[in-house]
Amino acid sequence: MSRIGLLNLAWGFLLIFMAACGGAFVALNATDQFMAGVTSPVWETMLQASSHGHTSLFGMIHIMLGLTLAYSKATVRENILKSIGLFSGSFAMGPLLLIRAAIGPTLTTEVNGILIGVGLSGALVAILYHSIGLFRRIAMRG
Repeated sequence: MSRIGLLNLAWGFLLIFMAACGGAFVALNATDQFMAGVTSPVWETMLQASSHGHTSLFGMIHIMLGLTLAYSKATVRENILKSIGLFSGSFAMGPLLLIRAAIGPTLTTEVNGILIGVGLSGALVAILYHSIGLFRRIAMRG
């Protein structure tokens, strides 16, 4: 297995660990709101829960990427770019989304929102590019 594959595996497991730890804070906030009589989730709790789920998801995607890099027949440079693209999505939906939750709802587009969009776009491109590489590998064997 390549070093970039191992890095994706390690990063993926770290993301899952961090999301699991963060889940306790989401549960505490939701409990506090419920005990205060708030029956529907508020902005901050909804985005914290979204960050929690997406961080777990991106951890699993990093692990899957690390395990399947050898099958796509991509160059080392392409694998590094895919890993960076996926990392940008992990960063966008982890720390940046938590910052967005703390900012509160706004009608204007702020820098953090733009960074989240760019990071997610990088992740989507990386996932699509990797899946195309895997389909190309299937076609070459068939």
